[in-house]
Amino acid sequence: MKCVSLILALGVVLTLGGPPAGGAEAEQAAAVGALAQRIFEGMDKNADGAITGSEASGVVGRLFDRIDADSNGRITPKELSDAIAARAKRKPTAAPDGKAAKAGGFKRPRAGHRTSRPVPTPWLGYKNDDSPAVRDATYLKSTKQIQAMGRAPLSYPRSTGLRIVGTGHSWMAPAYRTLPEIAKAAGLEQRLRTHYSGGETGGIRMMWERENGILSYKGKPKPTCMSAITTGKWDVMIWGCYTNDRPEYYFAWIDFCMKFNEKMEFYVFNAWPQWADGFGETDREPRIENFRARAAKMKKTFTKLIADIDKRHPNKVHVLATREAMMAALELYFKGKLPGVKGLNRKADGKSPSIWSDGGHLGVGMDRLEGYVFYATLYRKSPELIETKLKFHNDELDAIFRKIAWQAVVNNPLSDVTDKNANGIGDEIE
Repeated sequence: MKCVSLILALGVVLTLGGPPAGGAEAEQAAAVGALAQRIFEGMDKNADGAITGSEASGVVGRLFDRIDADSNGRITPKELSDAIAARAKRKPTAAPDGKAAKAGGFKRPRAGHRTSRPVPTPWLGYKNDDSPAVRDATYLKSTKQIQAMGRAPLSYPRSTGLRIVGTGHSWMAPAYRTLPEIAKAAGLEQRLRTHYSGGETGGIRMMWERENGILSYKGKPKPTCMSAITTGKWDVMIWGCYTNDRPEYYFAWIDFCMKFNEKMEFYVFNAWPQWADGFGETDREPRIENFRARAAKMKKTFTKLIADIDKRHPNKVHVLATREAMMAALELYFKGKLPGVKGLNRKADGKSPSIWSDGGHLGVGMDRLEGYVFYATLYRKSPELIETKLKFHNDELDAIFRKIAWQAVVNNPLSDVTDKNANGIGDEIE
C-alpha cells in the first residue's frame, strides 16, 4: 500500500487516524467504509466503478498515483477504502498531559491559525490596476483570454440546483465534498466548481492572488474560478475566511463577479473554535465555557467584517453558520447527547469518531454537519425535510446534525435565512 499520509495532513479527504479505542474496531470500519463510499460516489462521474485521473479532484487528484495501488490509472472503491483505513490504523500523537508534559508541569495546548502573513496597506490586489505588482493580472485580461486559461466546462445551463463556484481551505473541503450528495438527495442537480488549498493559501486574499498570478503568486496564475465566472452563468460564489481578513479582499472578488453577473450572491464560511480553545489558563481538560468564550469573540470579529462589507454591498454577502453548528454539537457532546461521537480530538485521545481529527480539522462524520449547514443556507430549507435517506454510519447522529444545522442557520442573522413559522422553509422563499 502506497503512502497516503499527506491526505490527513491536508485535512481534506482522509479525516480518520489512529487505532480505534475501547473495542470500537467494527464501528470505525463502518465509518471508514461510509466515508470512502461517499467520496467515491461523488467522483465516479460516469458510474463505471472506478475514479479516473480526469474524474479525481482535490487531494484525491493530487495524490492519485499514491492511492492507485496497482498503478493502472483507475482508483477502485477498495483502493480508496484501503488508503483511508491504512491511515486510520496509525498510532496518534499523544496530547500534552501530566505524564508527557515538561518538568515545569502541564503545557497548555495552543490553537493554530491565529496570525496571517503581513500584508501592506493598501493591499495592492484591489483598485491598484496601474501598479507593477499587478501587471498581467488575470482580471485585467479580456474575457476571451481569461476563458482560454481555464479548464472546460466553464459553465452549465440553469437546472434545479444552484451553480456554485467556490474557493477555500481544508476546513471547507468536507462541505464541498458532501454538499452535492445532500443536494441530490433533495432532488437538486448541484453544479460545483472549486479551487482550494491548505491553510492561509486557501483564504480569500491568497486565492485572489493565486487566480490572478499576482503578489504572493506573481507570474503563476491559476484562474480556476475566474475563467468560469466570466461566462456569467454561475449563481453563487463561496469563500473561506481567514485571520485578519479585510473588506477589500471580498470587494475584489465581488466586483469581478458582478461584472459578468449582477445577480450573483456570495457566501462566506465563519469557521469554528479549535480544540485548544477549550483550555483556560489553568485547565488540564477542555471546558465548554472556554469554547463559548472563543465563539463569542469570533462572532464579534466576524460581525464587524460583514458590517464593513455591507457598506459597499448591502446584504450581498451571507454567512454560512458553521461556527454555530459546531458549537451546538459541542454543547450536546458535553451533555453526553451526541450519539456515537466518542471524543473531542482523535489525535489527542485516540478516540474515533471525534469532533476534530486533529484539533482543527473535522473528525469522521462531521463533514455531514458542515454540508448540511451549506445546504440549509444556500437553499433556505431545513435538511430535516429531505426525505431520501443518505448513507451514513449513524442514523441517529445524522438526524441530530440535520436539526442543529438548520437551527444554526436561522438563528444567525448574518445568514439572512429566517423561519418564523418553524416549518423548515426559509421565509425568503415562501
